[in-house]
Amino acid sequence: MKRLTMAAAVAFGVVGAAVPAHAVLQISGTVGGIAVQCADQNFSCDTNPLLGQLSVGDSTLNGVQFIGSSQTQTVGPPTNRLDSSSFQIINNSGSTQNIQLAVSGTGFAAPTTLFSASGGGTFETAAGSLVNLAFYADAANQQGADSPTDAPGTQVFAGSHVAVGLTDTFALNSGVLPLAETGPFSMTLLASGTLVNGGSLVGRTQAAVTDVPSTPVSEPGSLLILGGSLAAFGLWRSRRRFGDNA
Repeated sequence: MKRLTMAAAVAFGVVGAAVPAHAVLQISGTVGGIAVQCADQNFSCDTNPLLGQLSVGDSTLNGVQFIGSSQTQTVGPPTNRLDSSSFQIINNSGSTQNIQLAVSGTGFAAPTTLFSASGGGTFETAAGSLVNLAFYADAANQQGADSPTDAPGTQVFAGSHVAVGLTDTFALNSGVLPLAETGPFSMTLLASGTLVNGGSLVGRTQAAVTDVPSTPVSEPGSLLILGGSLAAFGLWRSRRRFGDNA
C-alpha cells in the first residue's frame, strides 16, 4: 500500500499536497479508496509547463494502471473548450475496481448560446464494465474537481455504457444544446464506473465545447462613409424625382 501511495504522489499528488489556491484547471480521482489530485502549474505532478495544459505521468493506483493522461482548457472567443483524455487504463488488481475522475476549469468566456459534449473509448476484454460520463456548467464560476465527485453548477448532459464482448467501442454525444452564460463560468467533466480485472479502457476521451459569439463593431471611419453614401443616395433620388416632375 505504501508503494502505491508513493506512485500516486509522483504522478498526481496525494490529496492534501499543496496546489495553487485558485487553480484554473485541475484533475482529481479515486481508485479503490486512494484519492489523488493535480492542478495546472503544480510541477510536482503536472509534467506540461504550458498554462492551460495539464499532463500527468504514468501511474498505478490500487493495481489500476493509467498510461498517458492529458487535460486542456481553451478560453474563447470563438469557442470555450475543456478536454480530458487517457491513452489506456488497465486493471491488473485481481478484482473489479471502482474508478472516479473529475476535470474542471474556471474562467470560461461569455456570452454563450450553444453547448456540445461528447465522450468515447474502447473496452478490451472488459465485458460487464461500466462507464458514466457527466458534464456540468456553473454560472457562479466555482472551481470543481476538488474531489472526484465535485461538480458545481448544473448538469447539462450525461450518458452511460456497459461493455460487452471482447472489444466494445462506445461514443456518447449530446448534439448541440442551448447554454446561455452571461459572465465568466466554470465547466466540469465527471467520469466514473467499474473496470473488471484484466480489462482495459483504451483511448478514453471527454470534451465540452461552447460558442462565444462576437458582434463586429463598425469603426468610426466606416460609419462616416456609410452615412455619406446614404446621404448622397438620398440627394440623387430627390433630384431624379424633381426632374421627372418637371
